[in-house]
Amino acid sequence: MGDLIQTTPLIRGLKDKHPNARITLMVSSDFEDAVSLIPGVDDSIVFNLRQFKDSNEWEDESWVKIYRYIESELNSIRNKEFDLLVNLSHSRFSALMVHYLKVQNVIGFHCNTTGDRMTGHPWMQYFGTEPFNRSFNEFNLVEIFSRSAEIDMTGKEIQVLENHTEFYSGEDMPSDFFDSGDGLIIGFQIGSSLENRRWSTASFAKLADLLVEKLNARIILFGVASESKSATEMIELTNNKARVTDLTGKTDLKQLTGLLKGCDYLVTNDTGTMHLAAALNTKIIGLFFAHAHPFETAPFSSGHLIFQARISCAPCSYGVHCSNIVCVEKVLPEHILSFVENHIEYKMWQLPSGLINSSELNVYETVASTQGIIRLKPVIKHDLELEDIFRLAYSFLWREILVEGTGASLNGLQELLEDYKQSDSENVGALLKNKTELLESIEAHGKEGARLCEGIVKSAAHALPVKLVKFGEDIQRIDEKIELAGMAHPELKPITDMFTKRKENLMGSDISRLGIESRKCYRLLENESRRMIEILSTIQIGIPYSTHNSIRVAVPGR
Repeated sequence: MGDLIQTTPLIRGLKDKHPNARITLMVSSDFEDAVSLIPGVDDSIVFNLRQFKDSNEWEDESWVKIYRYIESELNSIRNKEFDLLVNLSHSRFSALMVHYLKVQNVIGFHCNTTGDRMTGHPWMQYFGTEPFNRSFNEFNLVEIFSRSAEIDMTGKEIQVLENHTEFYSGEDMPSDFFDSGDGLIIGFQIGSSLENRRWSTASFAKLADLLVEKLNARIILFGVASESKSATEMIELTNNKARVTDLTGKTDLKQLTGLLKGCDYLVTNDTGTMHLAAALNTKIIGLFFAHAHPFETAPFSSGHLIFQARISCAPCSYGVHCSNIVCVEKVLPEHILSFVENHIEYKMWQLPSGLINSSELNVYETVASTQGIIRLKPVIKHDLELEDIFRLAYSFLWREILVEGTGASLNGLQELLEDYKQSDSENVGALLKNKTELLESIEAHGKEGARLCEGIVKSAAHALPVKLVKFGEDIQRIDEKIELAGMAHPELKPITDMFTKRKENLMGSDISRLGIESRKCYRLLENESRRMIEILSTIQIGIPYSTHNSIRVAVPGR
């Protein structure tokens, strides 16, 4: 559900660009009800593979039955002859489906005739590299999705339709629950799709007691039926059970929407409920643990508060199973209470005095940048580390490179750096100098690669196979040097990975054309390295650096 809500700026942008277009949203049967929340959708296609989950209920247990269902559904879609297909899934299955549908204009993942997965649009290529470079990504998935369709993100936030709501009425909630004036109403979403991303039930229980005792709050527990066990466990741990209403597994989507609108705050793990509440303008206190990373999936609307542990292993890399999830212990119920108390008093998120020097806690507020795009603003000022420098520098680089006609003022970069503490450090100056020299060597590799590609084009034109083989061997050596530079220096890996992703998307057997297209890839590598050097040179030196970050390498997995 959260993924669907994150597509709303993209769908709205497509409607703005093509007012007469009809947009069809294809969803799995699990989220069929969520289609009614998405503005701008004219039709929907429900793909139901859930029906095959229990093979005991099949008439027979033949995989042919599944194949026939998929074939029939895809044929009905292909017959509609869509003009544009946007695939935001990154699964191999979706890529094969897109290829089968034969839509001429595709944005997002698809595959070629030999089954190699293709990415196409530059922002989708970036999306393909981001899981391996999470520490240096500043872009929310909402922006990545929307940029892939050339949507201007200025002023755009997630949104849902609010006319499809129903009031929940049951014996556990009187009809005047929201009108009684009996204290704050605070929602808890204590579950999440992955168990290890959850704050503990003990922490939620303690927070509930603090909110009840200090602010006379009433607590509503949201979630699906499978999370009822956790809800029961949490309530057993509270001292104020009468002030907690358990609605896990009792609401449909329309009722959930109505209830969230009535809450003053929602304290939640990274879930679809979080995105829904944010789109309804309910204040969010988001908790991001384990693999969850706020720069990727924080609510794409302004005015919300996000907590994350500031430790060297957070967030976990995809594909990593953590046997000791210490990050959940860094966020305390007292932290959240103090922020809520300040928000009530000041009508804004204000840093409590006791958290000013919290070195192991990241707290962000979602705000609109000077360009009108939602970003995360640190509430606690930490020492600026090399990782922060490169993450912010890359945000300027990629907007310049990937957004046509965009040239961001580097004055804005210095403003973002002011969100961090700065102090003298000779070490960081030496480190930045070292990274700059390495970028210069990557720039040189790009220049050499472009030269070799020109040789390939000329040799192909004159049918000189011996020279072609030599150029090919030299190209391979250059590519290995580029890849090694990125693997050895994670701060530079986003640039080398984008180069690799572009080359992966080259197709065909025409050597001259491949040479020309490859030359473009090397020239982009050369230009991006040079521009990154220029961006880094504008940063004021005099900042501390935590050395453990420079060896943190992401693990493949999304």
